[in-house]
Amino acid sequence: MWRNGFFLLLLVLALTLRVQAQPQASGASAPRPVVMVHGFLASGDTWAPFYGDFVRAGYPSEHLYAHDWNTLNQAADHVRALDEAIDSVLARTGARQADLIGHSAGGGLAYRYLADSIRAAKIARYVHIGSARQKQPAGPNGQTPTLNLWSDGDRVTAAGGGDIEGAINRMLPGLDHYQVATHPDAFREVYRFLNDSMPRLRPTIARTSVPIGGRAVFFGDNKPAPEARIELFYTDATTGQRSSEQPAAHTQADAQGRWRLENVRANTPVELVLWASENARAVHYFFAGFEQPHSLIYLRALPTGGSLVGMLLASLPDTSAQSTISIYLSRQAVQAGRDTLKVNDLTLSTLTLAPPEKTAISFFLFDENGNGQTDGTPLNRFARFPFLTGADVFFPPADGLPVEIYFNGQRQRIRKIPSDQGVQVVVF
Repeated sequence: MWRNGFFLLLLVLALTLRVQAQPQASGASAPRPVVMVHGFLASGDTWAPFYGDFVRAGYPSEHLYAHDWNTLNQAADHVRALDEAIDSVLARTGARQADLIGHSAGGGLAYRYLADSIRAAKIARYVHIGSARQKQPAGPNGQTPTLNLWSDGDRVTAAGGGDIEGAINRMLPGLDHYQVATHPDAFREVYRFLNDSMPRLRPTIARTSVPIGGRAVFFGDNKPAPEARIELFYTDATTGQRSSEQPAAHTQADAQGRWRLENVRANTPVELVLWASENARAVHYFFAGFEQPHSLIYLRALPTGGSLVGMLLASLPDTSAQSTISIYLSRQAVQAGRDTLKVNDLTLSTLTLAPPEKTAISFFLFDENGNGQTDGTPLNRFARFPFLTGADVFFPPADGLPVEIYFNGQRQRIRKIPSDQGVQVVVF
């Protein structure tokens, strides 16, 4: 009897030790940090969907880093800046290696970064998303394990996208240039490649309030807007009007443009007002509400000039007679024939304004010719730019009526603000 009990005890101990020796779920075993590099004219908020899913899959938030860079300045030493960022991530996390993800132009930067053997030694695995087809996997002599994600629906890299010999290739049918970096199917492929397993996402938790935060930067060059002031107002979903005259919360960005607000009411329409400086033109951002914590909300201030984008945006209407509204699609482009985007009764998802090859994610709307009516014609000033488009639409602030924006089953209503009081950006 004693021997049976002794052997039973040994068996229990052995099973316990075996269970403890098994690999822990990602998050408990501190997965490698992930550095994500955005593409042309984009910012770190490209990675907001991946960021949220990585956290739900068990990654610590401090192991996730969205690297911002100025894609308009090709003369800068972007490789060095990325190297410094990766060194900082490794030092902060104590990890020996990180994983690297590059989207679009970020893929080109990642390939240049990994071409050096000393830099490549810092990267365990690399993910190439919606970027130009390369001759071999990344790294010296193609030695860095590489996942290449592309889509036959991507009209930006259609000429150069495709399989890379020697890489793991995954084609995701029908996704546009931005969806390949935001879609749940893309995330699953990325997670599986980095972790040799499929993600198990924790269910979302119903919340009454959430923390939100991100960065305040200047549109185009991603330079921080240091000490920018940010005000939060709750708005009425039907009228678009503010719920109170005074902001419900406010904060100030740090020297790198980082900002954060605690205890934001969940699932409630929000207006965030960005003041890059005392003399800067305000930018009013509108969101349908936040269900879960959000750490990659980018508020873009209007650049003061210099670049083509800066001069373009500096010329937006600045008058009390009309409103200037931009619609920003944060997860995908709008393609005529596939998507539906309307402002009031005007359809914007047309072949003229949103052909698939344009990959339009930002729509600028204002009365360009000043005739006091909506013509719906394209704004020629945006014709030379990818991702940006515009239409002649008249929004008279004096009538007091809300503007309704409809996108693929989602609706937002906002009030009209005279453009001399700021530019309005509606985020989907």
